[in-house]
Amino acid sequence: MMDNAQETVAGTVGDDVRTVHRLRVIGEHKRQAVCGASDPGGVTDVWLRAVNCPACLTTDSHREA
Repeated sequence: MMDNAQETVAGTVGDDVRTVHRLRVIGEHKRQAVCGASDPGGVTDVWLRAVNCPACLTTDSHREA
């Protein structure tokens, strides 16, 4: 179960597998990029890679994913 803390993970959005975003975990199977990047189908994949999205790296809610 999730608590009130905003958990983040590193991952990709949609078909772009080169840009790794910081993804906020919203629900059990739902994640959203901190920078606002989105896919119409809501597809995100978690990766064990370093975040490289410049917008995600410069957000105030910076936490290591």
